[in-house]
Order: sequence, then structure tokens, then C-alpha cells
Amino acid sequence: MQGDHIEELMAFLDNSLTSYHAVDNIRRELLQKGFTELSEKKVWSLEAGGDHFVIRNDSSVIAFRVPECDVHEIRGYHVYAAHSDSPAFKVKENPEIEKEGGYVSVNTEKYGGMILSTWFDRPLTIAGRVCVEEDGEIVSRLVRLKDNICVIPSLAIHMNRDTNNGVALSAQNDMMPLLMAADRDDRERKSKGMLAAMAAKALDIKADSVLSCDLFVENCEKAVLAGAEDEMVMAPRFDDLACVFAGLKGIVGKRSERYIDVLAVFDNEEVGSLTRQGADSTFFRDTLENIADGLGVSANVCRTWKADSFMLSADNGHACHPNQGGKADLTNRPYLNRGVVLKYHGGQKYATDAYSAAYVRNLCSKNDIPLQTYANHSDIPGGSTLGNLAMAQVSMAAADIGLPQLAMHSAYETGGAADIGYLIRLAEVFFSE
Repeated sequence: MQGDHIEELMAFLDNSLTSYHAVDNIRRELLQKGFTELSEKKVWSLEAGGDHFVIRNDSSVIAFRVPECDVHEIRGYHVYAAHSDSPAFKVKENPEIEKEGGYVSVNTEKYGGMILSTWFDRPLTIAGRVCVEEDGEIVSRLVRLKDNICVIPSLAIHMNRDTNNGVALSAQNDMMPLLMAADRDDRERKSKGMLAAMAAKALDIKADSVLSCDLFVENCEKAVLAGAEDEMVMAPRFDDLACVFAGLKGIVGKRSERYIDVLAVFDNEEVGSLTRQGADSTFFRDTLENIADGLGVSANVCRTWKADSFMLSADNGHACHPNQGGKADLTNRPYLNRGVVLKYHGGQKYATDAYSAAYVRNLCSKNDIPLQTYANHSDIPGGSTLGNLAMAQVSMAAADIGLPQLAMHSAYETGGAADIGYLIRLAEVFFSE
């Protein structure tokens, strides 16, 4: 039971180790499909039928398609939003640490809400971006060190007989990745500045030209199909890059006749979205206003467009767990391979309300797209997502949707192989409305 594009999705997950790599992969796909890259540093001049995108700080991207109708016939924006980041270990400055007389480890900190125990004993890599000076300007270069460059070894059960009894883990002491096991001469010769030197070598530049880095320790295991009939997909970063992938396929495949289609992929959702490239920044609002300006419409017309707009905020939801069904809500219990999830929250951490839910239900019903509902167990607080944060910048009707999955925020997550096809189909019909 596999959805369309499943192999392509798995390759996208494998190659999108960080938000920087994910956005670069999106950029490549958009350019291949005929989209033009714009700069926020320049005034835009847009025409009917144009396909464009803009990137902020290498890790957030907003793509849009202008309908082919006269500008005065445009009614608003159709927005599909998702996020490019996933929980990982952020590499600190001066990261190399000599330990126990025989090792070099990497000093890291948590990025996002991680299930720490799932990161033990996995092949890990280090990836991100490096900033260098070129022709008098600071530019970013993507970097990915070799696979299996480090590991976080667990402590043997013989040394901790309570390891299966819910042992508390320290991010600083227990989760430090092991980079090198070497004798004293090698450690003293290589450890200081080791990561910067390795990044420079990977980029074929001088080590002293590296001015700064944003590096992450990432799971480099490949996505695989699993289950008796290959009905599941297991992969790192399934949350939320699977939703990103579906939105990307939707916007390159369809165009609305009267609405400006927008794919907005924001960074830093896992840590609050408060950066200049996050959903709570001005990036979304700036881009919508730049589109209106580029089409030569006034601010009051732009406001009418926003009033007739709709956002699908796409971030994954929890499937009912096979061994912990009591953690799920009593009546809203999504399952793998049974369709897209429509998410509700009484405290409005999700943007769905009766109006937006009716719109999504109607869209799915008319296009034979299976739809499930999700709500938190009333005694178990859930997470939030980017829909309401983006609404603080630009108000419009919105619904929170996503893919059902197991083991959210694990180093290796599980989703339904058929569901990705359903979400791509929803994105396509949404963008063609």
C-alpha cells in the first residue's frame, strides 16, 4: 500500500539533513519547474502567470504562482504552510572536547523537543552551513560531512541495571556525540578546530576562511519502506518534511485561476518560530505585500485579498499508538494510511475552527480524499504549530492539517506510505481552486 511519489519522498528526506539542505532542494525543484528566484533586496515587478520564489536566511522559502487572469480579477491567496526544521543536536562554538584520555567528542545542545533515547547507537553525520567571505560579502555554503562520522554510545546495561526503568538523561553529559577515538598525539594534533577544518576540506576552501558555522548532528540513516506489505515509511525528519514535500508537489503541479498560490516553508518552528525566518516573523507578511506591490495593486486591495484568503497549515499529527492507545483521544484517533489529519485544539494552538474545517471537509469530499480528525487527550497537553503564529502577522481563515505518524520527534519516525499521496492530492486541488 504505497502512495504516489513515495520513492521521491524518501530521497527528499535522505537529502534534506538540515533546514538549509531542505530549502536548497526545494530551490532546485522550483528552478527546474520554471520558477524564478527573487531577492528581498530588490523591488519586484510581476506579471500575470509568473512563477517565483524568495528565500530568507537560507532556511525559509516562499514560492508563489500568479494566476493568468487580469490582476483586478484576483481574489486572494491560497497558502500552504509547513516547516523545514526538525529536532536535532546543534553544535556549539568551540565544540571539540578531549575526554577520558582517548576520545574527542562534540559539544552540542538540544534543538527542539527530542526523544533523547532514540539517538543512542545510530550512525550520525554533521551538516549545515558555513559562512565565508567572497568578494567582500558574507556568503553561505552548504556542507555535509561524511556519513557515520559520529555516534552517541549508550551505556552498557551491565553498568546501569536501571537503564530499562526510565532513567533520566542529561543532554550535556549523556548525549555528547563521539567524533574520534585516537591516541594522544592524534588528539592533540587534530582536536582543536577539527570540525571547522573538516568542513573547509569538504568545501575545498582554506580552514582559516571559515568565519562561522551553523552545524547540526543529524541521523544519516536512509528512509525505508517497512511493514508486511511495505505499507509504512520509516525515516528521519518525517515531521515535517513529508508535509513540505507534499506542498512542493502541489504547487508545481497546479495553478489557480483566480487566487495567488503560495507555498510557505518556515524554519525554526521546533524552537518557537521567533527568528527572522520563522512563521512569527515578518517574512510571510512582507512577501504577500511585495507580491501585491509587484502587481501594482494598492494596500487596500491587498487587504481585500487577505480577507478572501485561506491557509492550510501542514504539520504532522499523532497516530493512535499500537501499544499506548490510552494516550490518544477517546473519539479522534487517526491511524496510518487512512488519510490526511484535520487537527483541533480547544486552546486554539491549532487554527482549525468550524468554518475552516468545513472548507477542508468539503474539498476532501469532492475529491475523494480520505480525512481523519485529531484532538489531544484532554489530560495530555499537545504541541503547537505554525498556523496561529503566521496568523499573528497576516490574518486569514486557516486550518491545521498533517499526516498521521508514530514516534514524533524520534530520531527515526514512522508514517503511512499511502498517506503522502492523499496529502499531495489535497495540495493539488487546493492550489487549483
